[in-house]
Amino acid sequence: MKGARRYCQALDLADDAQLIEEYRQHHHRIWPEITRHLRRYGIVNMEIYLLGNRLVMMMETAADFDSERFALESGRDAKVCEWEALMWKYQRPTPWTPPGEKWVAMEKIFSLREQDTSD
Repeated sequence: MKGARRYCQALDLADDAQLIEEYRQHHHRIWPEITRHLRRYGIVNMEIYLLGNRLVMMMETAADFDSERFALESGRDAKVCEWEALMWKYQRPTPWTPPGEKWVAMEKIFSLREQDTSD
């Protein structure tokens, strides 16, 4: 998608095998209202990866994605708030997460595309 942007964020889960499995199950098929909300505000694709209890989310957005508007509209949507409250049962901030936040942006430190191709 032309002009799309990519975000990479991290979050931890409770270090509990049963809760991690429940979290996985919730994400096999998220609520359709959540899917519609994500797409309505310009999220084109989202993937979540798990290692132990650490999550990494890759999110691709439309070029005009407005994260502040998305956060505001998410807070106004009762179903999104219900989903987020349910997910917080499983989620834990990373040791580097500022107080009151959940998913935090990761710093890109390498890109193969940005490497010099001349030898």
